[in-house]
Amino acid sequence: MVKLRLANGGSRCAGRVEIHYRGQWGTVSGSYWDLQDAAVVCRELGCGTAVSAPRWAHFGEGSGPIVTLSVKCSGTEAALRDCESAQWDHYSYPHSYDAGAICSDHRYPRLTSGDSPCSGRLEIQYGENWGTVCDLDWDLKDANVVCRQLQCGVAVSVPRYAHFGEGTGLLRTDIFECTGNESSLLDCRLFQGTQQECSHRNDASVICSGKYGPRLVDGMNRCSGRVEVLHGDQWWTLCDLYFDVEDANVVCEHLQCGAVNSIPRGAHFGKGTGPVWKENYRCRGNETRLWDCPVSSWEQFSCSHENDASVICTDENWSLRLTNGASHCDGRVEIYYTGSWGRLQDRHWTLNDANVVCTQLGCGEATASYNYSKDGKSEGPVWVNDVQCEGNELQLQNCSLFTLNSSLTDSMDVGVLCAEHAQLRLSDGGSPCTGRVEIYYNGTWGSVCDDSWDLADADVVCKQLGCGKALDMALPTSCGPGSGPVCVVHVASQGRYYIERHAMDSTESGHSA
Repeated sequence: MVKLRLANGGSRCAGRVEIHYRGQWGTVSGSYWDLQDAAVVCRELGCGTAVSAPRWAHFGEGSGPIVTLSVKCSGTEAALRDCESAQWDHYSYPHSYDAGAICSDHRYPRLTSGDSPCSGRLEIQYGENWGTVCDLDWDLKDANVVCRQLQCGVAVSVPRYAHFGEGTGLLRTDIFECTGNESSLLDCRLFQGTQQECSHRNDASVICSGKYGPRLVDGMNRCSGRVEVLHGDQWWTLCDLYFDVEDANVVCEHLQCGAVNSIPRGAHFGKGTGPVWKENYRCRGNETRLWDCPVSSWEQFSCSHENDASVICTDENWSLRLTNGASHCDGRVEIYYTGSWGRLQDRHWTLNDANVVCTQLGCGEATASYNYSKDGKSEGPVWVNDVQCEGNELQLQNCSLFTLNSSLTDSMDVGVLCAEHAQLRLSDGGSPCTGRVEIYYNGTWGSVCDDSWDLADADVVCKQLGCGKALDMALPTSCGPGSGPVCVVHVASQGRYYIERHAMDSTESGHSA
């Protein structure tokens, strides 16, 4: 049985004409190729009628043999094999004559006017013409197919009302009904819409996670699951041994899924089947895209699908985060609302208000509340202003407040410092990456005491400081005794430290890490 396909055209209904003959794919020499010939190809492939018959290797030169040439179809044949042509055999003509076809059912998407090839206004090629799509019936499932077809990962959002600007060409009212698992828009059901209210003000938009972006698989929804990252055309799983809350926060932010809720261990959402990524991300937690995080290689990689990383994001309104601080318990207050992050502004921001933010974030009590304008102009919508909390509420939305006032000035952005905020530094070592380990906790710098301190623990410090891997561990007093309180710390194998108490006099212990 002779097989036929169209290659390198973006969909199965457009591209270079190729024939599978005698065990290999070859092309058709198209020096006399015309629309009647292309019509037979489109009919044979179930792609509608022919709208164009490009010649001269319009879709690029093939690499196989020339199967046939001098094709002359009447246009009514059921298959290309039925047309008059030279005997099917291998010819030595150059591939610069390779024939092509564009069929009416060719629907190829592109994203324009975005900040990357994987975001922008959606335009679809119908035959040879490009047109925009009305967003009234466009949803995340439809967008997911576009992202997959463009090798751009998964759909993150579908902004409304010509988010990336109004198009100027044809406006299509076609309605796509995709399940979200199709490989191209050709596989989705298509209906002809009659929306009279559609104009270019309703041009659909798509934002994909992008190349090198994440996705969450086999979870309860798109915002929970096993973490996988797209490299090339393959999805790789991440190892959870060094995957921490800062990394997870960036994954949730990248996918517009709110804040991190939890990071289950041990392939919680099942084992992946692809390769395991042999590098670890070292996010600080305030990046907006995973590819903005530093990446370091592991010298001795020993991770399997037993350790596939998992994330559960909040995926809900009224998630909170603190940005531009030194940890996730310090910084400007931001709120996730109606699918995006916005700011909180308040002329009379108090410690009671800040205390609710810290409680909701699991960061202990608030130790400071402040106006954030000192750190420069901020951007984004203002979702909430004029908060009045008693201080014992469990969530900010339980306080008295006003919402969706986006006309306020930047001078009223607010920030908090929570008791569980902790910073690290290395002191008296001659460089930022050597010295005595000190931790800033609850407003005070102190040295670290841990009877079981070892090189793996030192690795955690180096990772958090962006100093690479720990090469050696200083003797307890080689950097001099600390002058502040001693923080009693235990470092977990997953790369976190846990503070048990911190009120000891530094003379009570003779060993600072």
